[in-house]
Amino acid sequence: MIKEAIEKIISLGEVGERLINGRMYSVGGGQISGILPPKAETLVINTLTGILDYGPEKGTMVHIVDHKTVQVIDEQYSDAWLIRSVHLKAVHESPVFRFGEFYDVENFIIAMQSMFVQDETTALILKVVGNVKDEGVSNFSDDGVTQKVTAKTGISIVGSVAVPNPVTLRPYRTFMEIDQPASTFVFRMKGGQGEQPKCALFEADGRMWRLVAINTIRDWLAIRTSVRIIA
Repeated sequence: MIKEAIEKIISLGEVGERLINGRMYSVGGGQISGILPPKAETLVINTLTGILDYGPEKGTMVHIVDHKTVQVIDEQYSDAWLIRSVHLKAVHESPVFRFGEFYDVENFIIAMQSMFVQDETTALILKVVGNVKDEGVSNFSDDGVTQKVTAKTGISIVGSVAVPNPVTLRPYRTFMEIDQPASTFVFRMKGGQGEQPKCALFEADGRMWRLVAINTIRDWLAIRTSVRIIA
């Protein structure tokens, strides 16, 4: 019905605005386009706390888009175009570790200290990586589960250190108000004689951490606001 009406208007070569099935269209030059009602610009913030400060009211709901995006939107469609207004959008922004990419030792250490929740596992990795000799890394006993790494164990003593795999870490990947989800990674080092050693972390949990993050965000909001939450 709507399609036939639009085609008829175009064929007549009319110019102006026409109301069709409750929606306003602009017609001219053999084309027709919808005229959307004006809407206020979406307010963009960077924290979950900002959502509480905004104070979602009756008639709105919170939509958890993903692990780094949460919106406050109309609970019902607000116009004939069936478009919900997005009142507020919280977007998490922070540097993210480049998984699957080898870092040189110095940049790996910096990234481990600044982009992860610090615990015993990060301390172990930092201890091994921080003591690796510049001449290279020994992979003579690499079975895919543990990797022997040549590292300084004293001022002049060099020994083999076993690095267990996978390792469980908590990178900063979602809003800081919630506990960062833990996931498993394969830790690898490479380098030979005359080659600078390099380190990498490879994701090994199928990205299940994203679902954990979404559920944690939902739980955090659920006890602090009374509006409907969807994820």
